[in-house]
Amino acid sequence: MPDLKLHSPSSTTNVSLGIISAGIIIAGLYYGSSVVMPLVLSIFVAFVFDPGVRLMERMGFPRWLGSLLLVLLGLAGIYLLAYALYGRAIALAADMPRLEDRLGQLAARVEGPFVRFTTAPADRNVQTVRIQQESPWGQYLLNGIGSVFSFTVAVMFIPFLVFFMLTSKNRLWAATLNLFALERRHQAEQVIEGISIMVRQYVLGNFLVALICAAVTTPIFEIIGVPYAIIVGPLSAFLNPIPYIGVVLAIVPPMLVSLMAFDTIAPFVAVAVTVTVIHLIAVNLLTPRIVGRRVKLSAISVTLALMFWGWLWGGIGLILAIPITAAFKAVCDNVRPLKPLGAWLGES
Repeated sequence: MPDLKLHSPSSTTNVSLGIISAGIIIAGLYYGSSVVMPLVLSIFVAFVFDPGVRLMERMGFPRWLGSLLLVLLGLAGIYLLAYALYGRAIALAADMPRLEDRLGQLAARVEGPFVRFTTAPADRNVQTVRIQQESPWGQYLLNGIGSVFSFTVAVMFIPFLVFFMLTSKNRLWAATLNLFALERRHQAEQVIEGISIMVRQYVLGNFLVALICAAVTTPIFEIIGVPYAIIVGPLSAFLNPIPYIGVVLAIVPPMLVSLMAFDTIAPFVAVAVTVTVIHLIAVNLLTPRIVGRRVKLSAISVTLALMFWGWLWGGIGLILAIPITAAFKAVCDNVRPLKPLGAWLGES
């Protein structure tokens, strides 16, 4: 009779503690999202701005001044972008009821043949009452940010957090290394530096790829006649570099707004071909050259990341899902016990 191997009480306890810890972390991320999300964004922005600050230091600028100039430059860029898109965004918001009516008409056409066979003839004397509910899409996109006031206050702290992170980098670096034993500090320094390089490479590289895609996509949408191309073009371009499912996500915004302008199928085919070709070029040519393959994620890890962070933080979670997963993979690749998990998250 073969021996039965039973789990020891200590291993069972460790598993239970791990599950409880994971539950506590997820609950903290969910209920503290209005604080955690701005903090994560600040860390990513600080990673991207750090090379510029170091360049200014080599040019003779004090670190605090270089940090301040880069933060102000970033705020100026965001302001100019918002100023340029404000009018079109307001017009798009005003056109949303017309888009909803168009979608309702298409849904009625599709459901019409089925309704005829599944419903009895209606009494003409009976009045129909329509109850309009709030769209669940708006609730989903705003899920995770808490109240608008608290989220606005938290976002206002992002420039200050980025500035303090950049200015105090040396002190924060030394304080972080002091958390490790003396014989492990050199290894910890190499691991942290490797993680920062990989995260910066991923975030900045994909941002540059998205800018290139936007510069190509937006004029083509204008030529096709897609409404609000100046908005949906960059939106589609920033969704396009997402591995595997980016092409599907990138097609949705221009297709939806095109419903308000076109009744023939040719413009929709042109939009689909444009997005697909740009996606293939971005994924197979631009991303390997600009971003590299060091943090390339597998299809299953990308899908699970989008599902998890989208469930946790809504629309903003979908934006942060891939960078957060790439950062986590960078941690796994540089910590020996977690290397198998990092290999599972990657393609090889």
